[in-house]
Amino acid sequence: MRSAENKNMFFENGKYSDSSLSWGDLYPQVLASCTSLLMVIQPGLHLAYSNNLFHHMTSFKNGQFSWITSVVALCIPIGALIIGQLMDRIGRKKACIITCLILLSSWTVATFMTSDEIYWFFAFRILAGIGGGMTTVCMIYVSEISHSSYKQLLLSLNSVFFSGGILLSTSIVQLEWNIINYTFIGLTVVNIVLIIINMPESPIWILKFKSPEHVDEAKSAMQQLYPRNKQVFEREWERLKSTSSCCVAVATGNSSFIESVRSNAAAYKPMVVLAFLLLLQQLTGAYPCISYALPVLKRVLSGREYSISEIDSLTALGAIRFAAGLLTCALSFYVGRKPLMMFSCAGMVLSSALVIVFQDFVTGPSTVPLPLCGVMLFVFSSSLGVLVFPWTMICELLSTPVRAVGGCLLVSYTYVIMFMVLKVFPHVLENLSVVGIYLFFGVTSLLMAAYVHFVVPETLGKSFHEIEAYFTKNLEKPDHM
Repeated sequence: MRSAENKNMFFENGKYSDSSLSWGDLYPQVLASCTSLLMVIQPGLHLAYSNNLFHHMTSFKNGQFSWITSVVALCIPIGALIIGQLMDRIGRKKACIITCLILLSSWTVATFMTSDEIYWFFAFRILAGIGGGMTTVCMIYVSEISHSSYKQLLLSLNSVFFSGGILLSTSIVQLEWNIINYTFIGLTVVNIVLIIINMPESPIWILKFKSPEHVDEAKSAMQQLYPRNKQVFEREWERLKSTSSCCVAVATGNSSFIESVRSNAAAYKPMVVLAFLLLLQQLTGAYPCISYALPVLKRVLSGREYSISEIDSLTALGAIRFAAGLLTCALSFYVGRKPLMMFSCAGMVLSSALVIVFQDFVTGPSTVPLPLCGVMLFVFSSSLGVLVFPWTMICELLSTPVRAVGGCLLVSYTYVIMFMVLKVFPHVLENLSVVGIYLFFGVTSLLMAAYVHFVVPETLGKSFHEIEAYFTKNLEKPDHM
């Protein structure tokens, strides 16, 4: 009996994993994870919400519209820093509830907005950015409660929920202004109720940050995650107790961040690699084509008569983005990060070329919106890798001494770049042709493909030790990683 049980278990990176858990064993943590990840819909909503503003608030000037759109990206790092401190003090569950309350306040402010009171728009978008940054708590929560055999699957759902937010925002753009905002208020309230009902506190947080007399509380939370299989519960509980005793010493690593970056190649090399990768990601145009999808579609379809409207195209783009998120989630288990990112970049280059060729060099009547097909392919291609893996590789490439501080700095750095890109893009769209814009997107995507091929290491199936060895010894080629 013991040998049969061992066939279904293996020891990986100091953790027991069980590859034969039933759906009944997994259901509580899947439900808790999805309840938490439901918050990730909100950043997707707010990123695409500028299209709703563009459709309903036509009196805004380009300068006002660019500020209202881009200020969200500027405030996201603020929210991430706030929740990083808060969730360790009050717990993951309470931090999720507070995050939802900030997001609820943003949608409440949105119901008071009129085109004559622009300050309400800024208040709404600032709260939305802070709340969006605070949703990073859900990734920490999911990583702490999920079984090691299924952690990657549950964490990969992050991009699916984010894409779902974009789809929801773009699909209801034609509804009345207040109906849209009330819909999102209702969604946020439902999220709060589900958090209260379905989410136990993280057992890891209870053991690490609360006093020793709360061990029974941690055990009770663990039992909520594994209520049916007593053997799995006992194994996970013993593993948790053994690993949590080692976690306290890790916090001292933050004080050596600067020293590690200055002296350790495994610390500063991946930060440099990631900084340039994230810069290229922002310059490929993947995010402006979400936040400014409606203005881009109007420019692409202007002067021609097609059976499909800009609003229908916007909804289709949201659906394509969501489908690509599902596909990326599935492929990421079998295909490496490098091939998917390079394929994503190649698709963006090809689709940019299609837009360039069909926008200006093909004239005359056409029943098929060929430039629009190029835009659709561009959004689909970007969602297969460029929009996803540069973010996930922050956690994968950074070594332990710099992972927390360095990851926070890289995320903040990237959102500052995103803010500048989103701020400038409406002026670029107004003064530059569609051909010129997609020529820049295509060239940048080509540069990113080359950079990924020659510089960025593969991380799929690699341990943190192997990745650190690559940066310190540099004996292996990137494609061998």
